[in-house]
Amino acid sequence: MKLKMALLPPDVMEGWDDQIREAVPGAEVRTFASPDEVGDYMDDATCAYGFVPPELFRRAKKLKWIQCYAAGPARSFWYDELVQSDVVVTNFRGIFNEHVAAHAMSFVLAFSRNLHRYSLQQAGTEWKQLPYPVYLPETSALIIGVGGIGAETGRLCKAFGMKVIGVDPRVTEKPESFDELYSVDSLEKVLPPADFVIITTPETPQTQRMINSRRLNLMKETAYLVNVGRGAVVVLNDLVEALEGRKLAGAGLDVFEEEPLPPNSRLWSNPNVIITPHVAANPDSPHVPERRTRILLENCRRFSRGEELLNVMDKKNWF
Repeated sequence: MKLKMALLPPDVMEGWDDQIREAVPGAEVRTFASPDEVGDYMDDATCAYGFVPPELFRRAKKLKWIQCYAAGPARSFWYDELVQSDVVVTNFRGIFNEHVAAHAMSFVLAFSRNLHRYSLQQAGTEWKQLPYPVYLPETSALIIGVGGIGAETGRLCKAFGMKVIGVDPRVTEKPESFDELYSVDSLEKVLPPADFVIITTPETPQTQRMINSRRLNLMKETAYLVNVGRGAVVVLNDLVEALEGRKLAGAGLDVFEEEPLPPNSRLWSNPNVIITPHVAANPDSPHVPERRTRILLENCRRFSRGEELLNVMDKKNWF
């Protein structure tokens, strides 16, 4: 199949156009700084990388495939015309697994050793030894979303002696490091005994606002919430109320409903909260650029040969 590709923002890497031409002889590829620059090039383009806005999508009568710029794009990526079309969408699933899992585990370790409290004491030049709140080999981790990131997070938790429980809508085979695996229907049954609730799930129509006041109230007061998945999964106002009401012990948050997190959010000043600015899946992390390029080039080759593409997404469910 003729490969005529438009490389659109965001995160187009320098040199991709030449690499694609080398991987697929005869390919036509152009890089655009903005969708406004594309013009009639899109009229007969067969594929694209990045975000294709609706007005550009309507022009692309020959479009067959879009390589999404992320593993889980912003919800604006999924407009009705794209979802209902025959255009195949692929993503970069799997390239961040160990990076995001390590970030989740960093939150777990910090809370288990009171590092969040010691950092405050350090700022105030206070020397005070604190008891450890939990002993990890006697705790359980509930991981919501048992894909590549969730499975790797479970492996790390198990390495520290934790009991690992997973919840996922599609995965039915328990990963080796997991002790138990449940469907999403069982979420409210497995929330109460968990010591750490770790969210690695993507944002989908089903996971939006999944962790709300009702489910936060099911968690025990000594439990910690960790979110390295998507901000829309947790209702932040409900989380603030739960933390301030001491209905859970703390939260480690890398993603938020609104980003950047507003300066007036009460989460900033809560001593039991650790905040990082959506850096767990940093596209500049070691090896990530190489992995992105490898997937893009392999999919270009497959597209040109009419073969099945890597990482095909479920457009209706956004992952």
